[in-house]
Amino acid sequence: MNNRKLIKNIKILLIFFCLCFFGIIMYLTYFNIYISPKIVYDVSNPRLRVEEEKILRGLILDRNGNVIAQSKRLDNGKQKRIYNYGEIYAHITGYNSIIYGKTGLELAYNDILSGKTLEYSTPISIFKGFLNSLLNKQKKGYNLYLTVDDTLQKKAYKLLGDDKGAVVAINPKSGEILSMVSKPSFDPNQIDEKFKEYNSDSTGVPFLNRAALGYYPPGSTFKIITASAALKYIDDIEGQSFNCNGKLKIGDYILKDYNKEAHGRIKLEDAFKESCNYTFGTLGMKLGYEKLKETAEGFMFNKDIPLNDEYDSIHIKEGKITTENIKSPALTAQDAIGQHGVTSNPMHMALVVSAIANDGIMMKPYIVKKISDSYNNVVYEAKPRELNKAVDKVISNKIKDYMIKVVKSGTGTNAKINGITVAGKTGTAEIEGNNQTHSWFVAFAPADNPQIALAVIVENGGVGGGRAAMIAREIIKAYLK
Repeated sequence: MNNRKLIKNIKILLIFFCLCFFGIIMYLTYFNIYISPKIVYDVSNPRLRVEEEKILRGLILDRNGNVIAQSKRLDNGKQKRIYNYGEIYAHITGYNSIIYGKTGLELAYNDILSGKTLEYSTPISIFKGFLNSLLNKQKKGYNLYLTVDDTLQKKAYKLLGDDKGAVVAINPKSGEILSMVSKPSFDPNQIDEKFKEYNSDSTGVPFLNRAALGYYPPGSTFKIITASAALKYIDDIEGQSFNCNGKLKIGDYILKDYNKEAHGRIKLEDAFKESCNYTFGTLGMKLGYEKLKETAEGFMFNKDIPLNDEYDSIHIKEGKITTENIKSPALTAQDAIGQHGVTSNPMHMALVVSAIANDGIMMKPYIVKKISDSYNNVVYEAKPRELNKAVDKVISNKIKDYMIKVVKSGTGTNAKINGITVAGKTGTAEIEGNNQTHSWFVAFAPADNPQIALAVIVENGGVGGGRAAMIAREIIKAYLK
């Protein structure tokens, strides 16, 4: 009897120890697969820093091979990261600091730049890597070639001057980002010395990438979407006319046109050209909230927009249109003119206008064009890909015609360029609790064969047909002439 009990207890102990052993094995397996890599490759891991110092960090270059960021070995054996153009590319490259870590491309592509991934990707790389190890030559990281055009980037940065704002320029046919500028900016070369100063600047907020993470009402640039919805859902909308007296009364609410200007009897095409709030507020109510939201979502509002999604290099804040079911005609009218519950940023609005330029097809944006190893062998090359079909080609062509007239004889004449047909749309975004307005302008050119699409915002810059349109004009000229 005692023997049986002893055997039973031994069995229980064996089962207990087996379960404990199995549990330990399972935990170690989980730790090594899921937890350990996160600890090892965490940019704050000091051991990782020591390993990274052994490999000279790769270059960041523009599309034409101009060096934007590079590393040099100092006499003490440590690396110094040098940003050749300082503030101009800061919101693209980010910074690489021993004290404050990494941001931007420096963070997203850290494994690439520090040579931890893609190692020996080609037979030539294998041979040269073996040879260099025999010769004890310095290892180097991989190089990033961006889609950005250095000349255009510098031009956009200069044109913004001392204003707060942002510029994004895109190739509408491929999704390549040609320029992305945000002001105020910061100097990544001085991040260790000036981090606290930059971080405490609550007025300028230089660390904020306004181009991709800004949170602005798009104002009348959103009328591109409202007009697209009207052309899709309202029968014979181009044949209908609206009697604008400068203010649209909706219950107790009054939607006013700029300077209370009365446009009189007006049709959709001219209402778009003159940016008539009366007409577009009326269209918003005719369409209703659901159709307006559905059309906006075709242009990727309320949706995540990937940017070089293989590496999630730079986050884009998604544009928003109110998601709750709006039953108030007054609020829907405000949404229709890009106010109330609508927010966006220059990156998103550049994609919106790119879709119009590209027959209604929105391309996936990307900023890394290719990656090469230290022997100049290309190990990765980005390819253009469609993101979404925003609208039918017939509708996009009509909007394109409307936008041409905006620049030719409407609110956007400041964007006119001799010899180049520019299609554009102005926007004057009202700011709650502020008497000033943000100045927006979106455009593409040449209208018959678009090579560049862009969005410009100048905070507190007044009307969209002013400063923002003039900046857009000069950027287009710099790229096409």
